[in-house]
Amino acid sequence: MTKVGLPQSGGCLCGAVRYRLMAAPLLAYACHCHDCQTRSGSAFALTVVARSADVAVEGQPAVLRLTSPSGREVEHTTCPACAVRLFVRGAEAPEFTSLRAGTLDDASWVMPVAQTWVESALPWAVIPGVRNVPSAEFDFAALAREWRASAPVFAVG
Repeated sequence: MTKVGLPQSGGCLCGAVRYRLMAAPLLAYACHCHDCQTRSGSAFALTVVARSADVAVEGQPAVLRLTSPSGREVEHTTCPACAVRLFVRGAEAPEFTSLRAGTLDDASWVMPVAQTWVESALPWAVIPGVRNVPSAEFDFAALAREWRASAPVFAVG
């Protein structure tokens, strides 16, 4: 079983905004919706969900509140200097933070338990061996339990 030390650090490209994940995350998944493709500038967004209380931020990030295509209010946190999108919080669930896995200093341990919005995926970007979960069936709590069962062991040190 893979062991991952805590805290896990991450940040923007220029280093003006840094963060530390202080406790084990709750879930990792990939989203292929067009909104995630557009915001990431890539084929999908690889997301690590954590408790907001477990994410310590250094620097002065910019927060932009937008309405998603589904009508949800979402706070997008970016670096004001280099504009890297670091994480997202839903206004209806501010106790959870969705970190963009690519902003971690070492994301080698991030293996998504599921991928969603596969119907919007670029055909070559569907991740082999990762279960497709239709967006209407995406249950964060159930997927979090499933992810933790196969996730790395996280330890402070």
